[in-house]
Amino acid sequence: MRVGIGDDAAVWTPRKSQLQLITVDEVTEGVDFRRATTSPEDAGWRALAVSLSDIAAMGGRPILAVVSLTIPSDLGERDIHGLYRGMKELAARYDVQIAGGDLSRGNVLSLGVTVVGEVRRSNLKRRGGGAPGDVLAVTGPLGLNRAGLAILEGEVDPAALDPRLVERAVGAYRRPQPRVEAGRFLGGSAYVTAMMDLSDGLAADLPRLAAASGVAAVVDAQTLPIDPACRAVAEAMGVSPLRLALEGGDDLELLCAIRARSAAYVAGRAEKRLGRPLLRVGRLEAGAGVTVCQDGERRPLGVTGWDALRR
Repeated sequence: MRVGIGDDAAVWTPRKSQLQLITVDEVTEGVDFRRATTSPEDAGWRALAVSLSDIAAMGGRPILAVVSLTIPSDLGERDIHGLYRGMKELAARYDVQIAGGDLSRGNVLSLGVTVVGEVRRSNLKRRGGGAPGDVLAVTGPLGLNRAGLAILEGEVDPAALDPRLVERAVGAYRRPQPRVEAGRFLGGSAYVTAMMDLSDGLAADLPRLAAASGVAAVVDAQTLPIDPACRAVAEAMGVSPLRLALEGGDDLELLCAIRARSAAYVAGRAEKRLGRPLLRVGRLEAGAGVTVCQDGERRPLGVTGWDALRR
């Protein structure tokens, strides 16, 4: 960074051997979080996390961020500082500089975070490279953040759950973890053909990867990695754990397609390098659309996942 906060614009010198990545996300009170259940520090963390996850999904390294805040009249200076503390705490983990931004007044709190990153040309991953036969895998179990949201929104009584699961789920919802290291590792593998993050949930994002790749996708319900907290919350709510895990967003796990013959090798390397395994969720095949295979029968996906524009 040549020039940071203090001038009219930041100045950054990119490396010639890298491609530049840029992404922006808007996190808005009442749509993406509620102040009643989310502290300013956690709201700041969440806002930056979703943009860092986008860079990770392309196989890249985040470099800098700029932040645009819309602030309601009842948000005080202390809370504004809290928003930045949350962002700075997460940014420090990945050596990301918050290089500037803008402030405005509005009816609700909204954080627009733009992140710039870089990736080697050979490591760039997109959604459109998958092929029939590729294995679909994720970087962690699904549904943990959806479980945390259900607890915070009163969809389930936390007293009916194991306190350790409640703590994990609520903590994950408030401070989701972008898989930056995993994204860079998977980006460096020639056997990984496509990748994206699961910010909107597997039910919303897998159809996007399949459509971009021009193939169909099959989810294996028997082996789908569902977090124990999600299973417990689903049981307490009287709903299917599979459905809750499919529709839940904000996990920020990465979804990738891997050449079938190399899937075991990549998974083993990932576990050694990252300390966490890749978990198989299904496969790609010729055709279009997404189906779920359960008890030997295949049916349409049937759930949608998170959609910020849906009322």
